[in-house]
Amino acid sequence: MIFNFAINKTSTVQSFLSNQAIPLTVEPRQALDTSMIVGDFPEVLQPIGSFIDYLSKRKIKRFYITRTYALGDILMMVPVIRALRCHGFDPYSRVPAWAKPIADLLDIEAEVVTSHHHSKKGEYGILMDGVVEQDHSRIKLSVMHRVDIYFTALGFSKIPNKLDWSVDFKKLPKLNINTDYIVLQTQGSTKMKQLSALATVSLIRFFEEKGISVVQIREDRNRSIEGLFALIAGAKVLVTMDSGPLWVSHMTRTPVVALLGPTRESERLIYHPLYPKKAVGVALNETIGCKSCFEDTRRCGDNMTCLKIQPRKIFELIEPYVSRFMEK
Repeated sequence: MIFNFAINKTSTVQSFLSNQAIPLTVEPRQALDTSMIVGDFPEVLQPIGSFIDYLSKRKIKRFYITRTYALGDILMMVPVIRALRCHGFDPYSRVPAWAKPIADLLDIEAEVVTSHHHSKKGEYGILMDGVVEQDHSRIKLSVMHRVDIYFTALGFSKIPNKLDWSVDFKKLPKLNINTDYIVLQTQGSTKMKQLSALATVSLIRFFEEKGISVVQIREDRNRSIEGLFALIAGAKVLVTMDSGPLWVSHMTRTPVVALLGPTRESERLIYHPLYPKKAVGVALNETIGCKSCFEDTRRCGDNMTCLKIQPRKIFELIEPYVSRFMEK
């Protein structure tokens, strides 16, 4: 088994993640991967194989899925929850406050997670925070798409053939942009998902020299989640790092060119509705003869060399795709 799940069946356990000094609250009837926990709590942890089977045998349909960070991972949870609905379950999400508008936009029932939150009596759920992050440390998981990790952790024996990435476009605002444009996102949440400021400015200039208008995604507290979706939905192409906007493009069905280095196309793009014709990955690591490391950067001394190649070279790699995708 990739995961070794148990369910906490009596009282709350306060423990710690196995490789971090971050408190982990294991609530009653909450399933979790026991490898996340330091120590042995046989009096409260009941080993289970499949969380879905566990619920099915008890005719339990309503439960929560908790994910408390990472925009991309919360967006990837959406088709999983929709698939669960099709299987007769009534799942809802527990997310941080900033993600509640995302859930509302995508018709996903959500409760806001707080540090003092506790399960209601009889409530069941599964904690995904540590589970999906284990692709950094487990070889079997490092080659899996995170959507597959969600399904596998829940106990699905087979991944659904079709995933529902849809968004109601009627909920999106109309933008006052009167020309064709592409969207550029070069600043992800970590340095493993970022190009330099010089590379960003250079790419914008190179595109504009080709007569292509660029709208850059920056950290903008005034932009609503609906505004972000609308911006990407209206774009001819999204050029992005392995970052949240990539998953938005799944839902808006926007052609995308993903700039990859530490991560691989098979882990990020295979479920895009336009893959492989209009959803492609550009492996920057291959330009320096380096294998994708899935963010295990010891090979380059944590320098992220693959993301520091010359801006002109990056442009030459992505421009043919952008030009082709922009054709009517």
